Amino acid sequence: MQQSNMSAGLPSVLIPYPGPVDAGWQDIFVYLRPESNGVQIESAILKVFSQQPSYKTDLTLAYMANLPGEFMMANHVVENHYQVQLHFAVHGRNAFTPHMKYVFSRYFQVDFDQANIYGAFTALRVFRLSPEELFKLWVDPADLLEINGQIIKRVGGNYVVNYNIPALLHKHSRTTDIAVLMFRTRLSYPEFAATVEQVRDSLVEMGYLKPTEPLGRIFHYSKGPMDQLRDGLGYLYTANGSNIAFEDLSFARYLMEHGVSKSVILNLVKFPVVVMDDDREVDFFRLTDGCDYLHCIRIMRRIRSQYMYTLNQ
Repeated sequence: MQQSNMSAGLPSVLIPYPGPVDAGWQDIFVYLRPESNGVQIESAILKVFSQQPSYKTDLTLAYMANLPGEFMMANHVVENHYQVQLHFAVHGRNAFTPHMKYVFSRYFQVDFDQANIYGAFTALRVFRLSPEELFKLWVDPADLLEINGQIIKRVGGNYVVNYNIPALLHKHSRTTDIAVLMFRTRLSYPEFAATVEQVRDSLVEMGYLKPTEPLGRIFHYSKGPMDQLRDGLGYLYTANGSNIAFEDLSFARYLMEHGVSKSVILNLVKFPVVVMDDDREVDFFRLTDGCDYLHCIRIMRRIRSQYMYTLNQ
């Protein structure tokens, strides 16, 4: 990818964002991890997508940019994107809701109040590990539990909350630039995911990904409307480094046209742990993975309450 604005520390936007699109389409973001081989991986992704029968009619590349590490650091892009996970990684057990405590105790068969539970950053000091060492610390799959979008890893007799966050932050620096693509599509999420699996096969064949490695090590892609909204807030820019206006994000525009206020939408992005009308406590991002816009807003209207907490670290 060309990097004409890199010296200025501004995004290099090759395909500018065209504005919001009507319901029936999805804006699915794909952005590469800093540790990926950027140009080659990006080319492989574009090749697979451009070979789809639906390309140009039901699937098109609508935005393409390179975000310099310097720009991302200055704008706290990664910290803002993972602010909820970061909150739990910092505060550990003190961030758990009563429901999370119950699920934790039931799954691991221990008393929550007696368990050695550490936020990931505290665990680095306690175990004297680097962020990468903590991330790569292998455990049996049965020693991993996800509650409300937060991952708890059992390490011996200890429990680490969001063990991956320190490594994720550590991999981003002023020298790590990332490529961001946005595909505008009428494909369903399962159909889009099938194309992503073809990308995975290509990356394995080219030697960029081991067959046993998760695709998330290479790139992220939006899994649902709320996910694409969060991705748009964090990774959608003009060439002068300005965020695209909130009202011009496709799903934000749809929600506001259906009577949901900007403050309600942003609060849901920041505080996604909610209680539904059937008393389930869930992470709203996970709950709406794979939904279309209409289904997502119907689920949103069933929210009874949400957990709110201080996000500044």
